[in-house]
Amino acid sequence: MHPFGELSNQRLRLGEALRAVRSEAGLTGMQLAERLGVSQSQISRVELGQQAASADLVRHWVEVAGVPEDRSAGLIEWAEAAGTETVSFRTAMARGLAQLQQDSRELEASAATIRSFQPVLVPGLLQVPEYARRIFAAGNPTLGPAEIAAAVAARMDRQLLLYEGTTRFEFVIAESALRWRVGPPHVMLAQLDRITALAGLDFVDVRVIPLDTELDAWHEHEFNLKEMRVDNDPVVTVETQTSQVTTTDPVEVAFYREAFARLREAALHGAEADELMRRVREGLLSAQSEG
Repeated sequence: MHPFGELSNQRLRLGEALRAVRSEAGLTGMQLAERLGVSQSQISRVELGQQAASADLVRHWVEVAGVPEDRSAGLIEWAEAAGTETVSFRTAMARGLAQLQQDSRELEASAATIRSFQPVLVPGLLQVPEYARRIFAAGNPTLGPAEIAAAVAARMDRQLLLYEGTTRFEFVIAESALRWRVGPPHVMLAQLDRITALAGLDFVDVRVIPLDTELDAWHEHEFNLKEMRVDNDPVVTVETQTSQVTTTDPVEVAFYREAFARLREAALHGAEADELMRRVREGLLSAQSEG
């Protein structure tokens, strides 16, 4: 499933072509799945365009089906192109901001592990309602209060997954995300308390990179990496000002996986992270008293 709940035209085209290849070879979905070593449900999702097919899967698919080399090359190229997609927020917003949050929830529920790096903002799954409201309002100035409120409620609903114990969460946050004042001190203080509380959950790991860390790891923008269950490929999403980029390309996923590992290694956790947040809290309390 695409994070925005939409089916990619590229994936739909590839799925139709692969279904034709299987049919021409006289194979059922179950027979092909057995020969490829995957589940029949994965074959179905790929053919319906609901799941991206890796170039390796397509390569094996056409080999099993006995597809000529010239036709095989074209299908493999389609798979490589479908591995990375960009959807504009303007297009996605036709579904409504609250529905986009629900789409994200469904994708997150399918993940075994979710890894998130945020250099300037608190991750959505850790946000308190007022912080989320201000983020949504700033990014969507044309929406009314009711639409923003619905989106906030949907984001809070996403956070229920943190307590279910079926998915592991790993968050790496830069200190700048804790200090960037999305709202007045009382909002940021509530946000710090929320992060501290969630960090105590068994399946939630929160780490913070201090601003004075000498960091030789790549850290230029936010990203989320979802390691999916069963037959689904890992998914990386990156948000820009105007769009969301999604990739399942193995090479790109490996890059982000390695980047996250290095960022996580550089970050503070446990008592050291608590001490850093204590210092940030003291600054906010001082600003609040002065105000």
